[in-house]
Amino acid sequence: MLTPGGYSTRRFFVLTPRGSLANMTSSARSFTLLGALVALLIFMTGCAATPNYLAPTGPSYAGDYATSTLSDDRLFSVATWNIKYSDNADVAIRVLQETPEFQNLDALLLQEMDENEVDRMARAMKWNYIYYPASIHPRHQRDFGEAILSPWPITEAQKLLLPHYSPRNGQIRLAVRARLIMPSFQPLVYTIHTETALMAPERRRQQVEALLVDAKATRGPVVIGGDFNTITPWERRTLASMMMQAGFDWATQNAGATVYKWGAGIGLDAIFAREMIVIEAAVIPAAQVSDHQPLWALLTPDSSEGFHR
Repeated sequence: MLTPGGYSTRRFFVLTPRGSLANMTSSARSFTLLGALVALLIFMTGCAATPNYLAPTGPSYAGDYATSTLSDDRLFSVATWNIKYSDNADVAIRVLQETPEFQNLDALLLQEMDENEVDRMARAMKWNYIYYPASIHPRHQRDFGEAILSPWPITEAQKLLLPHYSPRNGQIRLAVRARLIMPSFQPLVYTIHTETALMAPERRRQQVEALLVDAKATRGPVVIGGDFNTITPWERRTLASMMMQAGFDWATQNAGATVYKWGAGIGLDAIFAREMIVIEAAVIPAAQVSDHQPLWALLTPDSSEGFHR
């Protein structure tokens, strides 16, 4: 099911400082103009105008495919997974079906998805879902956004437009939230995908702060998962500090790296929880699907805090 929403584009241009060419020799000017032209062509190839969905309520897609009656053991099994450009969905489905940690998932938080692959995964797993695209990605001309899948009923679905446009292609980022209706408690879950390291760290922190402002208004257990693009240890410590100040524990702090680049492991993805107790967490090997490994955590409500029913 689709709900409508408009979109907008932003274009970016490279400008040469005034008078800079006039002070050069003809050969230097020719070389500079050629270099600028090549740079501009490269820039325009990778940075085409991005159509963004800026309407506050859509577009959105939803599916209700859950059929079985579930038992509520007061455990909450959650995974976050950036499936690059929604590719290899068939392999992703097989991983979900065959991996022990995923057999009783209560929530799957996805990033970089399009509506067709989200729907296909939800049908295969017999789960419900809500999906909001952020934009039409210039690389593949398909929708690009976040989804929440769950075997439980989904309510209070909403998208959160995050501040700032990508300095590379004008793309926006968003978070998606939804409440899951479980018999013993009703957690609010968020999936988020912040901008890459091409954006200044302060601006990326402001994207996370926008989500935390929304979560602050909510009582009860909250789980936040996604791709935070935290490349450096300093960025991860800063993110953890922000979350701690907002009352969230870093559920996957010791789970390990989710992305391997240049021979090193990087923790780009994370799961945080409020009013929940962490039982265990792990990175699940699935390199054949995406450049990101899925990240999983098993939680239970903290009864000492009370929780939203």
